[in-house]
Amino acid sequence: NLNEWRKNMINFKNLYNTWLKDQVRNNCKIKLAEDKQLGSLARCYCDIFNGEPFYETWTEEAARQVIDDYVNTDTTIWTPEIKEEVVGFLIATDTIPENQKKYITEDQDRMRYIEEIGVAKEYRGQNIASELVRKEIINSLQNDKKFLGYRTNAMRYFKKDRKESFESAVERIQKEDREKRKNGESIVIPQLTTEEKQDFMNQYISLLETRPDLDSSDSSKLFRGIGLRLDYSNNNGNYTWQEDPTGAMNNRIFPVIDLQKSGYTKTYYNKAGQR
Repeated sequence: NLNEWRKNMINFKNLYNTWLKDQVRNNCKIKLAEDKQLGSLARCYCDIFNGEPFYETWTEEAARQVIDDYVNTDTTIWTPEIKEEVVGFLIATDTIPENQKKYITEDQDRMRYIEEIGVAKEYRGQNIASELVRKEIINSLQNDKKFLGYRTNAMRYFKKDRKESFESAVERIQKEDREKRKNGESIVIPQLTTEEKQDFMNQYISLLETRPDLDSSDSSKLFRGIGLRLDYSNNNGNYTWQEDPTGAMNNRIFPVIDLQKSGYTKTYYNKAGQR
């Protein structure tokens, strides 16, 4: 429930001390990716996206091509390394992908865009992903960026009963879906028109203002969990979203973090003595 979510939320404020938990603090080294790490990074990429909750089908060769493309387009790649193996990544860039630009309504010249973030399953829960974000927040502020943006999946669509509120329907559907996944049952997603999808997005994102515990995105939970308020790209009162080109009903929404609204901006400039 919401109170439980708030109780478990960690609001980090100190940008200048590590956020890693004690269990991995001495063994986990966070640094910018080096050429000698790219093979290990590709293997990590495969392991993360081929496992839950993604269940994709990456080969090491295909993953290495993606990593090489990122390297060649001047992205920033942060890697946590344990026992000389890469166990995660955060990939950020100043360049929003062309096929997503029209959905981002903020000042794109002052935005850092997070392409990918992930941590190997066996190392989750140790604040490694949070530490990657800490590094990138400092990097963004050093480069005079105002926003951190990223792309995430929307909660899957459903049609609610007429007698229930949208909020109660979200709670019911999420509970039913967890049980179906646990039992290996398939989840049927209804076909909606573009107008119905837009109405769904508007209701869902508005609901997250008061019920952030109902956010179904792991990446959004991460950013909320480190005390950052999420806004969403909005065009004339409608939240913007990108329709999945595969037709898999896995459309994307665009959370945006305004660094000037966060305590981190003030912390950084006070430390740096720039303002």
